Amino acid sequence: MLVTTTGRLPIVSDGRHPLRAAVEEWRARVTPTPDSAWRDEALRAVQAETQAELLAAQADAGADILDSGYVPVYDEWFQMARAVAGLDVAAPLRYLDTNTYYHHWVLDKMPARAAESPTVSAYRHAAALTAAPVKPALFGPYTIWAYADRQGGGDTPAAFSALVDLWAEDAAALAAAGARYIQIEESVVLRPKHRPDFPLVAQAVERIARAAPEAKIILHLACGEVGDLLEPLLAIPGLGGLGLDFTDAYRAPNLAALAGWRGDAILQAGIADSRHIRVETESELHETLAAVAAAVPVEQCWAAPSTALLYLPRHAAFDKLATLARAAHRFGKEGA
Repeated sequence: MLVTTTGRLPIVSDGRHPLRAAVEEWRARVTPTPDSAWRDEALRAVQAETQAELLAAQADAGADILDSGYVPVYDEWFQMARAVAGLDVAAPLRYLDTNTYYHHWVLDKMPARAAESPTVSAYRHAAALTAAPVKPALFGPYTIWAYADRQGGGDTPAAFSALVDLWAEDAAALAAAGARYIQIEESVVLRPKHRPDFPLVAQAVERIARAAPEAKIILHLACGEVGDLLEPLLAIPGLGGLGLDFTDAYRAPNLAALAGWRGDAILQAGIADSRHIRVETESELHETLAAVAAAVPVEQCWAAPSTALLYLPRHAAFDKLATLARAAHRFGKEGA
């Protein structure tokens, strides 16, 4: 069974890392903006070195499909903003119920492309460093929309459609650069407040998939119960895979929902808990894999962390990934 990561990885060990020092040095000499971060050659050089480090660490842990290893300045939403014309970023907001904060966008006009996305540039760099498949992970347009300060012309159906266009362009560029898997993170849609907006997510995924037919679009939904959304999710035209959380409180309801699994999409099964420091045993992971594989053919399953590992200390994150890889590779050979 293939093993993949599900987004950004932690870098700091013992409170230090060259990228953290480079960011502090950059902050001391310029006005911190998404564009100034992108144009700073010293900062980008350390980001590139960090990518190589994280790609190697994932491979050493036994992962088969790797994250690009890109670590943005501050957060993904801050760095992505440079690719959108005339966009302002506002103060950080807490994402879901994690301990991570993201600079939300101020949408007061129709969003339009200003430059290539940092995600695309980061993918190209990663692909040049490894022969392993690299799966870039992007927060989806609905998540950005849901958290944005929307005003005037930026708070219309046409503005959301223009936002989706940007993601479709990025997916097309990633596929053209060789990406065969692209993860779109839209976990927020599982929250009660946002479930009624599911049609917006479905619309976005369909359009993104249509723009990049060579790539499998993996829609990742962590930290929530899929429930009655499973059937309409699997019915989204072009959906290549679906990531679900099988840890903690979500294990039982999401396993129960798998009774409705249909079709040939990949199930990116989040079985290693990315929000708790304890490293699961191989037998615990094997048990969950067996429960997942009872409903979905093994050949359609990937084993993964429940969400991005960045919420954990570095040693715990990579210990979890290594244990997951051993359990999943053994399971793939031995079965349940």
